[in-house]
Amino acid sequence: MGHRLLQNRSRGAAFLCYHSVHDDGPRWLSVAPSLFERQLETLRGAGWRSGTETDLEAVAAGTSEGDPTAFLTFDDGYADNYTTAFPLLREREMAAMFFLLPSHLDGGPFEWPEVAEDQRRHPDTMRSLTWHQVEEMAEAGMTFGSHTITHRHLPELGDEELREELLDSRRTIAERLGRCELLAYPFGHWDARVAAAAKATGYSFAFTLPRAHQAETTPWSIPRISVDYRDDERRFATKLRPLARRLYLSRAKAMLRGGE
Repeated sequence: MGHRLLQNRSRGAAFLCYHSVHDDGPRWLSVAPSLFERQLETLRGAGWRSGTETDLEAVAAGTSEGDPTAFLTFDDGYADNYTTAFPLLREREMAAMFFLLPSHLDGGPFEWPEVAEDQRRHPDTMRSLTWHQVEEMAEAGMTFGSHTITHRHLPELGDEELREELLDSRRTIAERLGRCELLAYPFGHWDARVAAAAKATGYSFAFTLPRAHQAETTPWSIPRISVDYRDDERRFATKLRPLARRLYLSRAKAMLRGGE
C-alpha cells in the first residue's frame, strides 16, 4: 500500500518539485511569488495539506489517514526559499522540504557548470541560502535534506565518488541540524546503483525527477513532478489530479517528450 502512494499517481499523495520563487529567475526553475501564493491557495481550496517527514513515513508505511497530502519539495537551496517561499508557507501553517548543497551554504552564487548561463542572466536569483537561514527555517518546522555536495550527475560517478557525494553531504547537514534522512538526486538523475548507494549511506527516502517513464518506485526512487512558470491555477490544479499525474509519468508521455 505505501509504495503505491509513493508512485505519485494517487489521490492520497502528490510529490511536487520547486526550485526558486522569484520574479526574475530562469523560467524553468522559477515561479513568481504571486503565482506560488495562488498555488498554495489552490492546494488548500482543494483539500490538500502539506506533508512533513513524519507524513512521508506514514505514506510509505501505508498508515496515512485524513486529507490528501502534497509534498512540496525545493531543490538547490535558493536564497529566495527563505526570503519569499518561507514566509508564504508559514503564513498558511504549511510545511515544505528543502534539499541543500552544503558546499554552497554561504549566501553566494551557484557555481556548477549547468547553471553558468542562468547565473549570468539572473545573478540576484542564482544564489544560495545561508546556514543561519536554514537553521531558522528548521526551527519553524521546515524539513531539510541533501542535494549532495557539488550537484554532479550521480550515475556518471565511480563508486567512491558517489559515496562521498552522498555521505559527506548527509553528515554535514546532520551535524548542523541534528538529522538528514532525505535526498533529492541532482537533476533528478539516478539509476539502481545510485539508489542502492543512497540506501547504504543512510538515507530513508530519495526523490527523482523523471523526464522518462519510471517503471518502479521504492523509498529511494520517489518520482516528483516539476512546477514552473506555466502552472497557473488551472494547470496546477490539473497536476493535482491522479489521472494527470499518471499520464505525466507514463511511458506515453516519455515517448512524446522524446520528440521535443
